[in-house]
Amino acid sequence: MENQNRERLKLLRGPPAYVPRTPWGGVPAAAAAVVILAVALASAAVAQLLGAVPVSLGGARLGQDPDVLRTLALWQVLTIALTLMAAGLFGGKVLEVLALHRPAGSLLVYLEAIGLMILMQVAVSGVQYAFFPNDMYTDLRPLLGIFDDQWLLALLVVGIGAPLSEELLFRGFLLSALARSQLGFAGGTIITTTWWTLLHWGYSAAGIVEVFLIGLFLSWLLWRTGSLRVPIFCHALYNSLIVVFLRHVPLPP
Repeated sequence: MENQNRERLKLLRGPPAYVPRTPWGGVPAAAAAVVILAVALASAAVAQLLGAVPVSLGGARLGQDPDVLRTLALWQVLTIALTLMAAGLFGGKVLEVLALHRPAGSLLVYLEAIGLMILMQVAVSGVQYAFFPNDMYTDLRPLLGIFDDQWLLALLVVGIGAPLSEELLFRGFLLSALARSQLGFAGGTIITTTWWTLLHWGYSAAGIVEVFLIGLFLSWLLWRTGSLRVPIFCHALYNSLIVVFLRHVPLPP
């Protein structure tokens, strides 16, 4: 057993550790995910009507009104709650359905995941900076208004709320069901990553490609480690670093 754990610790070696454990079928899970998103968005729309809070999930609107952070926070809380409820239906065990157990191998797997994420981000950012430098700054500038004035709230919403809500719904609940279907894990990954990328609509073309690649990487981490904790951790670290970066590093005009 110890040898197996050491082997599985290496993200680039050994068998993948992910095993989908869910009572949901692919189509019902996709329908449930639509309902979860619709209910969360409808609730945010009600909040908009009652409190004049703008509703937007796209980065292009985010920097135009800091109150959108409260709307995003409401959407995230509702998404998390509804996803946990859905995972427990039909006799499902929430921790198993959402793969929230410890990753295979030792906890050093988190460091390996961070290292690979850094290498991937350096490569992607290098290509983007070389060929689409304006797109990189265009995607970040709309966020400056919020991150300057309410950066602690932004850190909670962007750095914690977004990774939890998005990972639980897409790579936890939905992907587990699609992986058990004829699509398999690879097909399910393409569908869930595409869907997740659409939530970031409003970014530049280069930004959308970057988000899609990050989604594939987070899904790969789930496949290799068998635990959603690792993608959540990396997603949270990635988003939090963006908030801190925009807080302290001025962008070129």
